[in-house]
Amino acid sequence: MSERIVVERGISRVRMAELGVSGWPLWKDVVGNRTVTLEATERSYFLAGEVVLTLEGGDPVSVGIGDLVIIPAGGCRWDVKVAVRRDYRSDALSPACCII
Repeated sequence: MSERIVVERGISRVRMAELGVSGWPLWKDVVGNRTVTLEATERSYFLAGEVVLTLEGGDPVSVGIGDLVIIPAGGCRWDVKVAVRRDYRSDALSPACCII
């Protein structure tokens, strides 16, 4: 499998500004398990929670508060251990969708 989940831990305010994280939509999720099929690459900055993410055919990756996570398009299993709050940005969305 060539695609993988990328995690940047403890990113700086400069990196957050470069990505425009403050303008991304907020997503909340409760404890539980589900498989999500992403149409395009998605970036998430975790404000709260703990999750184990597993791409189809891939190894599990644990993420949490302060992590920037880049998930490639395709199926990804979300095992939410602690309720999540995250800012996210999908490459499938137009940039205008997130201007506040």
